[in-house]
Amino acid sequence: MGLPLEGYRVIELAQIYAGPYCGLQLAHFGAEVIKVEPPGRGELLRKRWPAPHGANAGFLMLNPGKKSITLNLKDPRGRDILMRLLEEADALIENYAPGALEGLGLGYDDLAPRFPRLVYASGKGYGQDSRFAKLGALDFTIQASSGIISMTGYGDRPGVRVTAALVDTSTGMHLAAGILAALLERERTGRGRKIEVAMLDICIPAINGAIAAVLEGRKIPRLGNRHPSACPCNTYPTADGEIWIYSLTEAHWQQLTSLMGRPELQTDPKFRDEISRCKIMDEVDAIVGAWTSTRKRDELVELLLANNIPCAPVREIEEVAYDPELEARGLVRTTEFGGYERVKVLGSAIKMSDVRGDEIPPKVPELGEHTGEVLARIGIGATDLDELRKAGVV
Repeated sequence: MGLPLEGYRVIELAQIYAGPYCGLQLAHFGAEVIKVEPPGRGELLRKRWPAPHGANAGFLMLNPGKKSITLNLKDPRGRDILMRLLEEADALIENYAPGALEGLGLGYDDLAPRFPRLVYASGKGYGQDSRFAKLGALDFTIQASSGIISMTGYGDRPGVRVTAALVDTSTGMHLAAGILAALLERERTGRGRKIEVAMLDICIPAINGAIAAVLEGRKIPRLGNRHPSACPCNTYPTADGEIWIYSLTEAHWQQLTSLMGRPELQTDPKFRDEISRCKIMDEVDAIVGAWTSTRKRDELVELLLANNIPCAPVREIEEVAYDPELEARGLVRTTEFGGYERVKVLGSAIKMSDVRGDEIPPKVPELGEHTGEVLARIGIGATDLDELRKAGVV
C-alpha cells in the first residue's frame, strides 16, 4: 500500500527546526519535499558548528528523504525559477523572518493570485498582528515569552528553559496538520489557502491549566518536579539513579504506603488526603525518598507498575540515545552522509498500518544534490544550468 501523500509536491523554504520538521513529516507521509537552499553554504543549520560529518547533526536529523536544490532568491532569475516550480507544487512551507519573503515578492498575497491551488504554510514566532511580531524567535526565546520558563525550576532560583526543542517540533506538527486540512479542503473547492502557525500560540494549549489558575486568582509556584495538587509527585533517589513517582489518586497512595511497609500513614490525619499531603510535601518526599533510595531503579519501576502506580525511570540522555528501541521502532534511522557511515537521522513517531518502516529512504541530500534533476522538469537543461551556476543563481 502506498503512502497518503504520494504524488503531492511540497516546496520547503525553511530553516533551523520548525519548518524543516514540518517538511520531514510530510516527507514521511509520502510527499516529494523539495528543500530550497541558498547557494554556497545552504540553509543556516546545515553548516552550523559543530558539523563533524560536514553538516550539523540537527540538520541531518531533520532532513532525510528530501530533495535539495539551490536557488538565490535575491536574484530575479532565482525567483523566476521558483515561480516555475510552484506551478506544479501543492504546498509551500516557510518560516523565515517576518517580511523576508514579502520583500522578495514571495508572500502569500503575491503568490495566491498566480497559484490559487497552492497551500501556503507560514510558521513564525508570533502572530503577524502581535506587538512582538518583529522579535526574532527561537524555541528558547518563545519559552521565555510564553511564561514556560517562569514556571520551571525551583522557587529559590530563577526559572530554567527546557533543553528539548518542544516548541519547534510542536509548531512543525501544527503546520503539518494545517497543510493536511487545507489539502483536504482543496479536494472540494479546488483552491488553496494560507496556513499560519505562531510558536507563541502553540504554547497556550500546553499551559492552559496554569493560565486558568492565574485567571482564577491563584499564583503558579515553581515546584521543580512536584505537582501543585498531587503528593507524592516527584523524582526520588534510588540506589543506582532516580525514579519519578506520581500518586495521582488516593488508591495510588494507599498502595504505595502498603509497599513501603507504612500502613499507619493511611489513617494518620496528616496524610489522609491530597490536600493534607500537599501542605507537608517536604515530609512526604522524605518518607518516600528514604524508601526508594535503598532499591535499584529498574526493580522499583517493575514493582510500582505491577501495582498500577504511575512511575518512570529517570533516564540519562545517553541511556536514551543508545536504547535499541529507538531503531527498532524506526524513531532513529541510520544512513550515510558525506562519506561517513552510520549517521543518525529521524524517523517518524506516526505509525501507519500496511507501511514498511523503510518506505522513505533515510538519505539526507547534499547541498543542491537534486538541482539538475528538479530544474530539468521545467526545461532547464545542462547548458543553461551551468550558466546559472556560474552566475550564482543556483
